[in-house]
Amino acid sequence: MQGPRCYLLLFLCLLPLPLRATGLEDPRDPPPPPFSTSDPTAHLLRGRPSAPVRPYSLSLSPEDYRYAPKPRHLRPGRLRRLLGPAFDPFWMSSEEPLGRNLSAKEDLETVSRELADSSGRYRRKLWREVEGIELPPELPADMVRPLRRWLVERASCRLTSAWVDLGPVFWPRWVRHTACGTSPPACSWPPGMACRPAQLAHLKLLAWHCWATRPSGPPQCAWRQVPYPVVVACKCSCR
Repeated sequence: MQGPRCYLLLFLCLLPLPLRATGLEDPRDPPPPPFSTSDPTAHLLRGRPSAPVRPYSLSLSPEDYRYAPKPRHLRPGRLRRLLGPAFDPFWMSSEEPLGRNLSAKEDLETVSRELADSSGRYRRKLWREVEGIELPPELPADMVRPLRRWLVERASCRLTSAWVDLGPVFWPRWVRHTACGTSPPACSWPPGMACRPAQLAHLKLLAWHCWATRPSGPPQCAWRQVPYPVVVACKCSCR
């Protein structure tokens, strides 16, 4: 087999690759139903939520939060004690991160050894899967390894991040928002699969939560810990 027909067969060999994410939380689940308060974070305070919390699903619009903490409620030392060991300086910051282009996304593998190790394990798994693909015998020997490397790179989904200001009703107010890389837009050939969130980690933040004790009385407010899921792994999967 020669020419374009040979390359078409090579590309079709990609189709059996088992790259779908299974057994993981689906970040595309529908959002939880509204709670009986105007506070957008209220459903996070329930002991047993009716649905998983989607990553980055909390509203960041100031119009959605009627009450903001006063300066006396923002003492860093007290807030650190309230958050306790859940404070993770890699994922969160109480002040605007310095020396960073906040509008640019960075490759997390370059700043996190743990995520780099996880990505390396995933690529080795892809290598084992790609080595199990039976390539056409007509393929020149010097093209076998470059082709397998191309398949692995194509299916290796990068994780990027950018710092996001959550506003005064969350502490720490600066959090890394992660996303699956979109270059190239498809991770398979022929196109049809894309890099999608495959695994979540649940951070904990403080949210300024207010509730009414009496219909005509002033609200009571306090800091409460809320789960804040972030994407920590992506996989090539069907749209």
